[in-house]
Amino acid sequence: TVSGGLGHQYLNMYGFQQPYFLSGNTNSTENNMYMYFGAGGKFRRYFSWDGIGVFNFAGYYQNDFSIDGKVKFSSYPKGMPQGMHLTGKLHISQERPNFFFNNIHSNHYVWNNNFEKTTQTRIEGRLEIPDWKMELYAGYAMLKNNTYFDSLSIVRQNPEAMSILSAYVKKDIQLWKLHFENKILFQVSSDKEVVPLPELALDLRYYFQFDLVKNVLKVQVGADGTFTTAYYAPAYNPVTGQFHNQVSELVGNTPYIDVFANLQWKNASIFLKFTNANQ
Repeated sequence: TVSGGLGHQYLNMYGFQQPYFLSGNTNSTENNMYMYFGAGGKFRRYFSWDGIGVFNFAGYYQNDFSIDGKVKFSSYPKGMPQGMHLTGKLHISQERPNFFFNNIHSNHYVWNNNFEKTTQTRIEGRLEIPDWKMELYAGYAMLKNNTYFDSLSIVRQNPEAMSILSAYVKKDIQLWKLHFENKILFQVSSDKEVVPLPELALDLRYYFQFDLVKNVLKVQVGADGTFTTAYYAPAYNPVTGQFHNQVSELVGNTPYIDVFANLQWKNASIFLKFTNANQ
């Protein structure tokens, strides 16, 4: 299949500026025009692919572009009716930062920036084995001129190229009526002052599932657990409405456990949870 066309985006933005005291409030408007082209195909149930490219030729995002592609290979070995699926994704983009990253004037913050376009190249691979209730993922991203909010909640641009590597394994295990859902994530940021990330994160859900009343009331009783290695988690600034970097308090290195009971009573769901039970 092949698709393509033209698109229009109308932006109406307001950000206070000092001249408005004399001239009155004025909104900024942009008419963004873009074109796109996409194509995809499929060979039975074993192979599929698709891709799309977008190019902005007028407006605030003039000369911005993005390219996305995906391929999927599937096989169905004996004893695996749901098959094995290997998916690869590619993303390449060059985009002008958000309007409010360049222009803001408030009681607390004032800036008028002319940031360079942000470039991003991202490659991802995912292997899914539904019959084994297993999933593997690996991804690599290269960033340049990415914007972020520093420890003073002021928007900055990182002119240096940086990279982020991430991988996770997800495996669900069932023993009788006991369910163990496990996800382990690894992450590496080449510049933690710009993009702080925990190197290890665990997301675990263990529960006992049974029928309290057969075909009427199904019950799950268990716990959700999360854990990350220590890192400087972003703080929130209500003035800008954005998360910003901070280096005053390390977060992590302690588990968070929520105890829950989930009841499915015909078409009604009843969910009870006691958060931070280990605190």
